[in-house]
Formats: sequence, C-alpha cells, structure tokens
Amino acid sequence: MGIDKVKILGEGPYPLPMDDFQKKINLSMDTDICIIIPKVGIDFPDNAQQHVHDSFEFFIPSSTMPYLSLEKQCYIGEKGKIWTVNSGQYHGPHKPMLNKHFISINIDTDFLNEIAYSVYGKANVYFKQGNYSFDNRLRELISLFTEECSSFQHGRQLVLKSISTQIAVYLLRQIDNNMPFLLSSSYNTSKANIDKSIEYLRDQYDEEYSLEEVAKIAHLSPYYFIKTFKSYTGKTPYEYLLCLRVNKAKELLTSRDFNITEVSYKCGFNNLSNFITFFKRKVGVTPYQYRKIMLNR
Repeated sequence: MGIDKVKILGEGPYPLPMDDFQKKINLSMDTDICIIIPKVGIDFPDNAQQHVHDSFEFFIPSSTMPYLSLEKQCYIGEKGKIWTVNSGQYHGPHKPMLNKHFISINIDTDFLNEIAYSVYGKANVYFKQGNYSFDNRLRELISLFTEECSSFQHGRQLVLKSISTQIAVYLLRQIDNNMPFLLSSSYNTSKANIDKSIEYLRDQYDEEYSLEEVAKIAHLSPYYFIKTFKSYTGKTPYEYLLCLRVNKAKELLTSRDFNITEVSYKCGFNNLSNFITFFKRKVGVTPYQYRKIMLNR
C-alpha cells in the first residue's frame, strides 16, 4: 500500500479494493497525517468493511450518515460535523450507505501524543465520542495541507510538519478529551524533571541506554521514574528512546549517504537484525523498502 499507509489507515478491509479505492479518492499524506477526500460518492454496502487502525480518525460526512459503527454500537454521523474514532477502536458502517462524500483525517498516534505532551504535559489522548463543530479554521488547514502535499516545493516537509502540528493542536483544543485543563505547581515540577530526561534522551539517543542515569536526571528512583515517565508520555523511557531512534533512522534513510548497517549503528541499534525488525513493526515496511519509496517519490 505504500509507506506509512498501513500504519495510519490500517490493513482494511476498505469500502473497495485498495487499488479501486485509491482511484476514487484524493489522498494527501505526510508521515504524521493522512487526509482523504473522495472524488466521487463512496458506497458502504455492508458492515464487512469494519476495521481498526493505530491512528486517530476524524470523520466529517458531507451529508448525514445514519449508520456508523463504533465498537459494535450504531451512531449517527451528522452532516458537516466531526465524528471521532480513537486509536485502536473497531469501526466502519453499521448498515449499508451509498454514494457518500466525506473528509477523513487520520493522525498518527505517536505524533498526536507527542503534541499532547508538549501542550498539556500528558499523553495517552482519548477523545469523547460525539459530533463536533467543523469550522472554517479547520477547513483552511485542510486546504493548506492538501495544496502543500501536491506542490513539491523546497521546504515542503517543514511546511507540512507545521500544518500537521496546527491541525493536531486544533483538534485537541476543540474536541472533548481527557487532557487536563489546569496544571498544579507540583505537576509542573514533575513535568520539568521529565522534560529534562526527555532532552537527555534526545541528545544521547545513539548512546548506550542506562535507566539509572536517566532517572538520576529526573531526580527519581528508577522504579518511580518509569511510572512517572509513562504517565506523562504514554511510553516507558526505553520505548520512547526506541521511537527517537526510529525517527532519526527515517531521516537518514531519505538519502544514500549511509548504508543500512551504518544507519542502524548511527541510531543506537547495535544489532542490524533487531533494527530491521523493530523498524518494520513501527513503520510498516523494512528500512530498505522505506529508502526505496522515499527516494522514488
């Protein structure tokens, strides 16, 4: 299906075979966000197309869709409203719906949780199910994103990252979720210490990992450091470090400056096989496939 599409969109099933589905939609995609806008009406013939994916989905019907299924419950997707699907929730049509137009925004879970942590000092985002207002600001951001995806101008990736961040922050602000409204002084103190440990991991991502060393930076015992770190970021410190290493590897794989083995070691993976296995699990393709796709764009 192509780079990151399986990770963001899931493995289906889709309303049509993927080749046919892609012919009927405009798909704009960066590494963190995918936006789908059909060129023609899409048929949802039955509930066989229910699926699950690791990303968050924000679904905006152009006309009322009365038979949307979420975790086997039937909901109404109101015309021109944002209908939310959290990461890992099973969803799709509950009954047949034909000739439907919509906008679908899929956001990578790691990316959205990283933005949430930057804004609120807390990750593990969960949105309350409902139909939410779709205003001109989000329309504008969607338009900017789709235009930039098709432009291929210098600085394209920087612009897309900026727009993706704005879309994520907008949705966190506008849609009911489990993020805190106010931060206490003790919360801010804990966050400041965790921020120091995150900064350390970002600077030392290619070095040998020492839990004791990172916990010392946060002024916590290793046991409480792991618990506190995960409560803020949604990941253990080591899981967070592995994600940093994969993101750095993705950067290095966009050129031919280093072979795959060199990329592995430069990113802190001391075993090539482990690097390839973990990269494929996180990204959806092997490092070799990722490089080929990125260089042939």
